[in-house]
Amino acid sequence: MTPLPPEGMPAWPGMLPPPQPVAADAAALPLARFTGRRAVLATGVTWIEGRIEAGGQAQRIARLVLEGEPAEVLALAAELAEALPLLPAHHGLDEAALALAESRPPRPRRQGPASLAGAETSHAAFRAALAHLLDVILAESPGCRPGAGPRGVHQTRVALRRLRSLLRLFRPVLDGPAWRAWDGQLREVAQALGAARDWDVFLAGIGPGTLAALDGDARVKRLLAAAGRERDAAYAALGQFLASPGFRVAILRGMQLGLLQAPATPDPPLAPFAAGVLRKRWKRLKAAGSAMAELDATALHEMRLDAKRLRYAAEPFAALWPGRAARRFARRLAELQEALGLANDATVAAQLARRLAGRGAGGFAIGTVTGFAAGRAEGSRIAAIAAWNRLRKAGPFWKSPENHDL
Repeated sequence: MTPLPPEGMPAWPGMLPPPQPVAADAAALPLARFTGRRAVLATGVTWIEGRIEAGGQAQRIARLVLEGEPAEVLALAAELAEALPLLPAHHGLDEAALALAESRPPRPRRQGPASLAGAETSHAAFRAALAHLLDVILAESPGCRPGAGPRGVHQTRVALRRLRSLLRLFRPVLDGPAWRAWDGQLREVAQALGAARDWDVFLAGIGPGTLAALDGDARVKRLLAAAGRERDAAYAALGQFLASPGFRVAILRGMQLGLLQAPATPDPPLAPFAAGVLRKRWKRLKAAGSAMAELDATALHEMRLDAKRLRYAAEPFAALWPGRAARRFARRLAELQEALGLANDATVAAQLARRLAGRGAGGFAIGTVTGFAAGRAEGSRIAAIAAWNRLRKAGPFWKSPENHDL
C-alpha cells in the first residue's frame, strides 16, 4: 500500500490516511500494543510482521508497505501480486487493534453504494466511486467461503455489479480500450461469484419452499442435498479464483486506471451529465413498464436489468439532488427491482433444478420444483406491477439537463 493518497484525490484502497495531530491526554491509558519487527527490504518497501495485543487477546499481522510515486508503487504491487497473495488492506492497524480490544471484526473503511456528494466534475466523481467500490470488494470478499453464510458472496457481487455499471455509466469520460479490457477481467470475477450466489438463493428460497409445500417429501430432500453439493463445489471454485493472481491483478489494475488515467475527453460538469444519464435510463424503464402486464419471461428479465441499471445510477447521483423526492424514488425503485428479482430467481431456480438431473435428483422432485417456481414467478409479476405503479407515481427526482442549476 502507499502511505498517502495523491493530493486532491480520494483515499484509495490500502492507502494510509494523512496523519492527524492529536492533543496529548495525560489520563489516557494504552489500549493495545504491537510487538514484532520492521524490515526495510528496498527503498520504499517495508515489511512489518508481529502481533497486536489488546483486551487480553493477540492477533498476528503482516503488512507490506510500499511508498513512492503512485505509478511506480502500483506497478510494483501488480508485479508482486502475480506471485504473492498480496492485496490492499481494507482496514488499518489502528482499526485492527480497536476491533481486537472490543472483540469484534474490523470495520471496513467503506460499505454500500458510493455517494458523489461534493463531486463537481464527471471524472472526479467516477474516481471517487471507483475507490469506494474497490474498497467494498476488498472488505466483503474474505467472507466468500463455505460456512460463512451468504453475505460475503452477495455483497461482493452487488459491489461488483455497481462497479461494472459505473464503467458503462461514465463511458463518455473514460479512455475506452483500457477500461473495456479491465471490464473483461471483472467479468471473470462476476462469473465466479454468480454460480455460488445462484445456489445460495435456490437453497434459501425455492428449494425449501417446495419441501415445505410437500411436507418434507424425501425425494425433494434428495434434490436439496444434491443442490448443497453443487453449492459447495461453486464455493470451492470461487475460493480458488479469489486466491488466484487473476483476482489480485484485477483489483490493482482498477487502482492503476483510476489513479493514473486522465479523462478521455474534457471533463463535463457532473450535474447535467448525471441528469442526462438518469433521464435516458428512466425513459427506457418507462417504455417497458407501460406494457408490463403483457411481457413474457425474457422481456420481464430485460425490464429487471433496466431497473437495476437505473438504480445503480440513481444511488450515487441522488446526492446531487438531496431531499425527500430522491429518497422516495430510491425506495420505490428498490421495491420494483426486488419484485422483478424474485421473478428472475424463480426462473433461475427452475433451470438449476433441471441441472440436477442425474446428480442425485429424480424427475418427480425436479418437476415439482419447476412447478413451484412457476407459481412463485407469477406471484412476483403481480407484485412487480404494483411496485411499478408506485414508482411511476413518484416520478423522477433529478432536473433536466437544460435546467440543472441547483
